Amino acid sequence: MSKSDDTKAQIMRAAVQQFTLMGYEGAAVRDIANAAGVNIGLIRYHFGHKADLYRDTLAYLSSQYNEVCLAALEEARESNDPELIIGSWLLAPITSWQDDTVASGEEVLCFLNKMGYEDPELTRDVYESHYSYALQEWQEAVQAFFPGLQRGDWLWFLTSLRGMYFNIVAHNDFTLWSLPAISNREAAIRRLAADAVALLRLSSQS
Repeated sequence: MSKSDDTKAQIMRAAVQQFTLMGYEGAAVRDIANAAGVNIGLIRYHFGHKADLYRDTLAYLSSQYNEVCLAALEEARESNDPELIIGSWLLAPITSWQDDTVASGEEVLCFLNKMGYEDPELTRDVYESHYSYALQEWQEAVQAFFPGLQRGDWLWFLTSLRGMYFNIVAHNDFTLWSLPAISNREAAIRRLAADAVALLRLSSQS
């Protein structure tokens, strides 16, 4: 990695941490520069404004996110099991992440969770160009098992799945509503995938 690339990685790593902690509005470029140990001018040189840094960091992380998730999807498809197809995608960033130069898989998931509460216009272009095609492939793989599922039920399912998933991976919350604790994160995600399939089967038959 060149010195320039190393500096950009330092800045993006600090950006992930600050944006996750403070949100887009709360994170200051000066604080990101301090966390990265660089002059604020280097951020402007490499990325431009704060919105550019936010989008560029998100786009950079999409490459590995898509790679590990699509590889897991391809392997799971051979099982012809919707539970494995759902579970493998959800687990991939945690179990298969390779390069944590900018962020670990868990940190990326926390960043994506925080991103979900920001103004969608801020990241719509990045989502559509870098993430949507991979997510669409996963959605099509899951929906193939439930041909009778109505669009409204599918969207409700995605909303519910997202909420539970990010409670597990971004908040370490294994005891929601005083339920018995699940032994570990991976087990919690596998349980979530099993419950998701049960919900989809019920919805597709109603």
